Amino acid sequence: MKITKRQLKRIIKEEKRKLLKENDDIIDGYYNAISQLIFDDMAAAGVDPHENPEEIDYAVAALQNLIKDLQAGNY
Repeated sequence: MKITKRQLKRIIKEEKRKLLKENDDIIDGYYNAISQLIFDDMAAAGVDPHENPEEIDYAVAALQNLIKDLQAGNY
């Protein structure tokens, strides 16, 4: 069975769409895990980010450090 260029392009487009969807699911999973850790930790420490906005700054700084470590291969 021969596949035309048109069919091949359609197949490739569909597969790319599937991969992008899978990537979005993976990103959502990481986002949910990280946010749950941060907010659970704040709750366990009795910290209300609305009353202590500096806690948000601490969390952001920690995430930035984590990003630098991941990008540098320090894991």
